[in-house]
Amino acid sequence: GQKLSAYVVDWDLPKSIAWDKLDHIVYAFAEPTKDGELSGFTDSQLKSVVQEAHSRGKSISLSVGGWTGSLYFSDLLKSSSSFDNFVSNLVDVVKEYDLDGLNLDWEYPNSPNGVACNSKDENDTANYLKLFKALREKLGSKTILTTAVPTAPFNDENQQPSTKLDDNWASTVDAFYIMAYDVNGIRDKNAGANAPLYYSPKVTGVEPTSGNDAVKAWIAAGIPAEQLVLGVPFYGRVSKTLEPITASTGLYVPISQSSQIKGDSTDEKAADPCPNAVATYSGQYIWRTIAQEGIARNSSGWVTYWDDISKTPYAYSFSGSKVLSFDDAASLQDKVDYAKKQGLGGVMLWSLEMDDDENTLLNALQDIRKLGHHHHHH
Repeated sequence: GQKLSAYVVDWDLPKSIAWDKLDHIVYAFAEPTKDGELSGFTDSQLKSVVQEAHSRGKSISLSVGGWTGSLYFSDLLKSSSSFDNFVSNLVDVVKEYDLDGLNLDWEYPNSPNGVACNSKDENDTANYLKLFKALREKLGSKTILTTAVPTAPFNDENQQPSTKLDDNWASTVDAFYIMAYDVNGIRDKNAGANAPLYYSPKVTGVEPTSGNDAVKAWIAAGIPAEQLVLGVPFYGRVSKTLEPITASTGLYVPISQSSQIKGDSTDEKAADPCPNAVATYSGQYIWRTIAQEGIARNSSGWVTYWDDISKTPYAYSFSGSKVLSFDDAASLQDKVDYAKKQGLGGVMLWSLEMDDDENTLLNALQDIRKLGHHHHHH
């Protein structure tokens, strides 16, 4: 399987990819149009990355969907004519670009949590499985089929996380990439970790969730541990706090829920692709900025702490009453240790261009590629 997978993004491809530190690359995104065509990526650039991957003996998948690219999945899979057309376009893209796999990233089946104007249907999850089965049948067993998934298993017909998934999920899809980030933020009453490994009850206003909760939920729903891949972020998110953070308060202080403040200099206002959508900041700070500004080492007016509940660092800036939750080499090493202990299939990261020039975060993930899983027999 792919022990360490990295997303690269079409709009900001890394100047150089450290191929020797990776097992698999996922190129994001091809966005389905309402007619089931695949758009939104640079043809020539994808071709050259595929060529480079293969020349280095590495495999590469194309990711289909994404946050703004999931508007039409539901409708495309509903009628048999649009379903067949979409499948045939996906099969064609694999052949045309000599891809090793497809990574489908529907955010999210039968869920109100995606973009507001996404199409939705009670049969979304069943239709999604049907799509994977059709792709497996047409592409054969050698093609790598993966999916990027939320922290809770795909929703059932009542828009609730499935407690038991159809057995065909595990037998058809090679790996489930758990997006264990963007977990806490402006919709919560208190500050929390962007990508907590473990849940804290001190964050109020969200379903209890964390990397660990996600792994347990997907296993309980019927996906074997070795097919689960823990997603880690190469970025953090900032919130405005309503009271100062000190060593004694810890991370979980009340935050402003009124509007998302600007993250680093790369954070630009964007609107969802829906009628009347309002442009907002994401609050994102990429690791490269965090490293350059010395935020992780108490520089530029930030004081840095470690949250022992979520096993992630955070930093506080008095000047803007801002808290920044992020991941560093230490938290990523903890996540690798966790993935090995649980016997997971590996780790994936979003996204490669956010690392610094020294590959600090990529280097921190290298242990996942070494043999020697701890197998805990109960």
